[in-house]
Amino acid sequence: MFKNYLLITYRRLIKNKLFILINVFGMGIAIACCVVAYVNLDYYSKWDKSFGNTENIYRVQFIREFQNSIERYGASPMPLRSFVQQNMKGISQTSRYHSTYGDIRIGDEVFGTQMAFADSSFFDLFEFELKYGSFQNFGDRSKIFISDEVALKYFNKEDAVDEPVTQIILGKDGVRRPKEFIVGGVFKKKPWNSSFNIQIITLFDNFWDVNLDPDLGELSWKGFTGALFFQVDNPSDVSSIASQLQQFVKPQNKVREDFKITAYYMQPFASMMKQNRSSRVLDNVLGTVPAEAFTMPAIMAFLLLLLACFNFTNTSIAISSKRLKEIGVRKVMGGQRYQLISQFFGENLMLCFFGLLVGLAMADWLVPAYDSLWPWLELKLSYTENAGFILFLVGLLVVTAIIAGSYPSLYITSYEPVSILKGTAKFGGTNWFTRLLLGGQFVISLLAIIMSVAFYNNGKYQQEYDLGFAKSGVISTAISDEGSFNTYRDALSENKDIKIISGTKNHIATSFYKDPVKYESEMREVDIMDVGDNYFDAMEMTLLAGRHFEPNSETDRKESIIVTEEFVQVFGWKDDPIGKRIVLTDSIQLYVIGVVKNVYNQALFAPVKPMMIRYVFPNEYEQLIVSVDSENISEVNAFMGKKWKEVFPNSQYNGLRMDAVLQESNDLNKNVVTMFGFLGFFALLMTGIGLYTLVSLNIIKKMKQIGVRKVLGASIFNIVWTINLEFIINLTISIAIGGALGYMAANSLMDSVWEYYLKLNFAGLAICIMTMILVVAIAVGKKAFNAAGLNPTEVLRNE
Repeated sequence: MFKNYLLITYRRLIKNKLFILINVFGMGIAIACCVVAYVNLDYYSKWDKSFGNTENIYRVQFIREFQNSIERYGASPMPLRSFVQQNMKGISQTSRYHSTYGDIRIGDEVFGTQMAFADSSFFDLFEFELKYGSFQNFGDRSKIFISDEVALKYFNKEDAVDEPVTQIILGKDGVRRPKEFIVGGVFKKKPWNSSFNIQIITLFDNFWDVNLDPDLGELSWKGFTGALFFQVDNPSDVSSIASQLQQFVKPQNKVREDFKITAYYMQPFASMMKQNRSSRVLDNVLGTVPAEAFTMPAIMAFLLLLLACFNFTNTSIAISSKRLKEIGVRKVMGGQRYQLISQFFGENLMLCFFGLLVGLAMADWLVPAYDSLWPWLELKLSYTENAGFILFLVGLLVVTAIIAGSYPSLYITSYEPVSILKGTAKFGGTNWFTRLLLGGQFVISLLAIIMSVAFYNNGKYQQEYDLGFAKSGVISTAISDEGSFNTYRDALSENKDIKIISGTKNHIATSFYKDPVKYESEMREVDIMDVGDNYFDAMEMTLLAGRHFEPNSETDRKESIIVTEEFVQVFGWKDDPIGKRIVLTDSIQLYVIGVVKNVYNQALFAPVKPMMIRYVFPNEYEQLIVSVDSENISEVNAFMGKKWKEVFPNSQYNGLRMDAVLQESNDLNKNVVTMFGFLGFFALLMTGIGLYTLVSLNIIKKMKQIGVRKVLGASIFNIVWTINLEFIINLTISIAIGGALGYMAANSLMDSVWEYYLKLNFAGLAICIMTMILVVAIAVGKKAFNAAGLNPTEVLRNE
């Protein structure tokens, strides 16, 4: 009997091979996307799982309420750990963690890297696999721990214990001095789905050698460390410890009246990344990822799988309508209904299995392609190392087979053989269920098209959006003091491609600070930048009113400011803002001398903040800014690196292009457009070929009707209209539903990501609808016109 089932299945596949191939291809695309979504979500769900047991570890964070807004911060005041250890019980271990950029020399090679600092208990709190050395060495200030990746790269071996490493430290006098370390241990680098992507780490006591501000010492409440962790062995003590932490709010606020916090709270480390993504945390030095990188593939996979199942079911119904006589005969010959159901389910399961094979083949390409979109992803497609993945594939196979094959299998086998053989039983093509499925395909496809067009237009809009400064053609590099600035500037001046060289203390999007300022009785917190000569020209900032700073003007340095449009607006200056007086930190009186266009420091993700800009002399410069034509940026950057090595051989060139600063925003735009473009293309393709299948099968069923109508004198247009009327009605209803859903979904999704974006307008919506109609017309038109043009004599003779 099983052999007969296989024979019937084989004959069905051969007889309907084109439609079967279409279904298998569509299912394969959907399954490949499901595999990407699963691997992606699995990567996300295993965030920090490599640390083992962290259930009792908490990070101290604080809340700041200011001007009717609540801000969450991941940093902690520097002396908090010391006071907690002395005054609080229930905490078994504590550790600070901080990360800063530094120059490291190994042998003759100098490289720049993020260098981490932590207290001696750090490796007791967090589980790292030590390959060589001993964790006891971490308590020694002269020892440094490196990852196996660094060891292989710079020592050509993993066992680099006792090898020398030199840190180049910039002193308070501007002189770079070496600090010698010995490698005390080599640890296995953590995967990217980890809060700690550490390459080099040393004892926290060494941090004070690179801290240039004498006022930000270990016991100063003015200074902050990147993170503070507690281990609380008894969960019942957590609420008590959190309450006791509030006693340290007052001493912090007493020292920083310009930056008062509201309360401390303890964030469980196990859920920290997820919580910090849902409620944005500022000053977060730990690894994290944008939520869109995980939600988008899941949305795409769900929509495509649903579309594939709709397509599969519609085609199965249409094909099954030609098997009524087979079912009638088999029932008359004694066949049981469960046997027929098994036959149909077996066939659907086999087709879904073929679709699974196609999907897995596509996933081998699609997973690496998606992984390449995000620099911090490390997606690996393994069928042997993950039992959950195998269960997922089996479940996906069974679920798709059930969803796609349930209706035709159960419904068609319920007919009585008498009604089938008499010809009174009618099935397939035109019932309410198939109309609903086809409508679902239209809705999903239109939704995908709208998303694609909306995000493409928004990406183009944001690419051209005026952020108030040059988005390309600018290179910044950190310098230590006025002497270094002058030396490097003179070395660069020989390059004719460099248009402007400027110095500055702060730089757009990379370094600015916040302080409250007061105008009359109103106080506001604003972004502040201290810049030097030619900075406005180098950054192409537009002056709207007033003047720039006068070079070497002591008056401008002490009391002049230039403000942005948003600054003018928040203080409600309806008249001329030039000459307005504001007060900084309750004592410094400053006067507005100019107004520039708004500066979007956080790209378009957050609302633009009011900003004021102050003037500094070269002795306060911390960065050198170079302006060039965009087409020459790579050559000039290489030239700057070469000159840096000549002038400062003991430190690493750290030039940063402005387009690299904006890379997160640009990458997100590009990747979202790519993903939704992929979704829109394949949704349209699957709907088009699925509709072609349905029309083809529907025409076969209506051949006699077509022949009779032609004999009675019906025109080709009339016959085409009759054949496709139900599709036209279905499409019209689906466009109304899909258009409304797509319009709301696209705008809502963009609103959740960006503060400033291009809303989908009705013109864009109309383009999406016309695209959908065009695809449908192509899918059904040619087949319908060919059928309508057939010779009615041949049609009726064949029937």
